[in-house]
Amino acid sequence: MSRIHFLLIWLSLLILSCSAERLEISLRKPPYQCLEGCYDALSLVTFGDIKAKKPTIKDQCNSTSFVSSLALCSSNYCSSKQQIDGWKYITSECEGSKIDLQPQGEVLLSIDTSEVPSTSIFGKKKTVNGTILLDQRSFDAGYRTVNSQWQRLAYSHAFGFAVYLFLIVIVLIGLCNRLLCLMVNRNLPDSPEDPDVPRSTRSPTIWSRGYTWWRKNVTMPALFGYRHSQPWGWVSIPTRMQSILIFSFIAINIIFTCVGYDLFDDNTEDTNDKQAQLLDQLQYRTGVMCVYNLPLLWLLAGRNDVILWITGWSYSSVNLWHRYIARLAVIQAFIHGVVYSIDKRDSLAERFFHRMYWGTGVFALICFIFLVVFSIKPIRTRWYEIFLVTHIALAVCSLVLLYFHLTHMKGKFDPYVYACGAVWGLDRLIRLLRIVVLTYKALSSKGKNTIAVMSNDDSGLIRLSITTSIRIIPKPGHYYFLYHPFSIKPWENHPFTVASWEINDDSTTLHFLVAPQKGATKKWRKRVSKTPERSDNIRLLIEGPYGHSNPVERYENLLLVAGGSGITSMLAYIHTMKYHRQDLRDVVTKKVTLVWVVKNLHYAMDVIQNELKEFVDTSNGIKGISVNIQLHLTKDTDSTTTTLAGSPAMSRDNSKSTGSSPNTLSSPTMFAEKVYQDEETKEPGEKPSGALTIHYGRPEMHYLVDTALSRLVGGERLAVSACGPAAMIDDMRKAVCELYGSEEGKVDGRTLEYFEELFSW
Repeated sequence: MSRIHFLLIWLSLLILSCSAERLEISLRKPPYQCLEGCYDALSLVTFGDIKAKKPTIKDQCNSTSFVSSLALCSSNYCSSKQQIDGWKYITSECEGSKIDLQPQGEVLLSIDTSEVPSTSIFGKKKTVNGTILLDQRSFDAGYRTVNSQWQRLAYSHAFGFAVYLFLIVIVLIGLCNRLLCLMVNRNLPDSPEDPDVPRSTRSPTIWSRGYTWWRKNVTMPALFGYRHSQPWGWVSIPTRMQSILIFSFIAINIIFTCVGYDLFDDNTEDTNDKQAQLLDQLQYRTGVMCVYNLPLLWLLAGRNDVILWITGWSYSSVNLWHRYIARLAVIQAFIHGVVYSIDKRDSLAERFFHRMYWGTGVFALICFIFLVVFSIKPIRTRWYEIFLVTHIALAVCSLVLLYFHLTHMKGKFDPYVYACGAVWGLDRLIRLLRIVVLTYKALSSKGKNTIAVMSNDDSGLIRLSITTSIRIIPKPGHYYFLYHPFSIKPWENHPFTVASWEINDDSTTLHFLVAPQKGATKKWRKRVSKTPERSDNIRLLIEGPYGHSNPVERYENLLLVAGGSGITSMLAYIHTMKYHRQDLRDVVTKKVTLVWVVKNLHYAMDVIQNELKEFVDTSNGIKGISVNIQLHLTKDTDSTTTTLAGSPAMSRDNSKSTGSSPNTLSSPTMFAEKVYQDEETKEPGEKPSGALTIHYGRPEMHYLVDTALSRLVGGERLAVSACGPAAMIDDMRKAVCELYGSEEGKVDGRTLEYFEELFSW
């Protein structure tokens, strides 16, 4: 899809947020504030010609005593310019009540200043008949109160916009990090042709040392320990770079929540009650900060997020940002609600039942809290569909309730609510456009675009071949969301990484490997298994592509490590090198080592006999590239050892099947050679004699990388790509970090690069 779709979301957020009506963010005090100080103080005085107990602006504009006292106060305490600007302001306010004021000069001419008493707003209250002049303390109290109210408004919104500016800084840091990686990958020095040139003689440059340090200490390791992909209980630990950015964002929000309060005894709204003043300003500040964070929260929740493209971050990384900002926004909303309730504790019942903003605010906060509670990792992973449905429903409810909660603000914050809705709507629209463009032919009555084939063995794999409605060129690492068009659960869609593809004249056939679990995939398996040939034509919609491709072809040696179903991601890279090499730039790869850690032998042999069959046969592999496959079985070792040991080990030349069908596991060793090792041997894969070797147990990630590095000659470089369970990914990240450095036995960023393929919710 065109990148313009991503830019639409970003532009809509900026345009809608900046078009807030009556929301002028300026640290410059308004020129009429001096007169406002007079007005605020005089509002506490009871004038005899104002009969209303709670005077309105109309009552005050109709009061000769109030208007003359206001003009006199302004002339005594304000500069000439402030008087002019102030009187224009109060004149326009009175005109709003259909009352015309005389010019200030004419009002002053009607006042006999010798008979005007000096009056204080403090002390015993009494009714005043005629013009008065506020004393200095009363004016100062009114002026400082107005200034404090202006500070509350201006600082809160300025701090909110500062959060947006900080996010821009974060995105720029991510962009710089991406450009640094691209620069290193695209400007790799040519490796010497002489293989006898030792690797250690290459002196690292300043850029190389800096990049190595950056990768080893900032971007790759977890904040503490080594667990990043694996959660600590219910919490995901960010990498150090993510932690610095996330915690800086949180710290700025905390600082902005705690500073900029002007508390004083002569405040005309809460005299001699600094606690009440603090409560009022704190509830306002946290409410505004929460509203400012909401568009960011919704922006980071979408699949079509321009931040993903700008920074090159994975969806998992951006989703981590989404969760932390969500927690922060909910805490701010909670503080806002609790503090406001304490401040207005004497009239809670009346406000709840008779003021819409109060009740809708309470229920919006409840929705916010449940959003966080239902988003904890155990619920997301075990009951994803429940999480998804409740998440969408609660998010929509909270946004609608928030809109009505903000009605008393007279539209000042509506654009931020609109921005959330626009971001969500545009993301859904782009997702719909992706589906329609890629599979619009599947919507017709004869639009069955998918061939689903199930293996005839115990592996349980389903192979989906989906033909798109237009011709596209996929890339390794791309994944697509699959939908059933007539499902009673429209929200049911899951991501699948493309394993291979065939580009036709006007379409592209995408091949996926699906290991059925629960939900839709279980239904597919049940449907296909009922057919006589275990093959069925079905109709599926696809949304994508998402994800990114790593430039592994820029490295002479490639170590692909897959765990379980992570093999799908790795298949795409070797498939591209064999069949779509023309789509790659500057392929220099000479050797590919594929390490697959898998539990079930039947599952593994199913893939080996189909997707990997031609790579096992060295005569039919990748031209000019040596491919070595290491299969590590972590389960069923007892049952398979006898079978393998009872069959003669096949050499590389005769490892191709001669009698059994591709989907038969009567003799797994017909497609693999067994590496016999002594019990003392701890080095799997050492000196393999065939394209496929089988081992038992989990390999050590550090050993795999170290062994691959030891086989580099001259100026060769190694790219490591891993995709699999969280524990394996953490082990691989730790191993690469340990091997980075300038000491003996270490390598720099030019020699070793690590690419991670991991998708998590």
